[in-house]
Amino acid sequence: MLTLTMRPGFFLRTDRVVGTLPGMERVTLASRAVVSAGYDPATQTLELEFASGRVYRYYEVPQGTYEWLLRAQSKGAFVARMINERYSFRDVTPAPPQQDLDEALRASLRDVERGKSR
Repeated sequence: MLTLTMRPGFFLRTDRVVGTLPGMERVTLASRAVVSAGYDPATQTLELEFASGRVYRYYEVPQGTYEWLLRAQSKGAFVARMINERYSFRDVTPAPPQQDLDEALRASLRDVERGKSR
């Protein structure tokens, strides 16, 4: 189940994604808080990657807001004042790559065998 956070205190829950954007191209920002930002003017979608590694998409964001973000002296403060709690958003942080279980088991057995031969 997906949870799309709307304005503060309102949530939209759905079992399917109606549409997804392919990996959005982001530009690197000179900021300690916001690592990169991307914008799709056709859908008015803003994507932000934070220093924590989390990636969020904000919806119905005017292009001017994105342009102001790029010019802002403090990107983190701009996001806090002008984006958070103003636009619907969703966490789109990619899942970490899954380790191949078979290979992990084989490596573990090799380590055990090496330990026995010493």
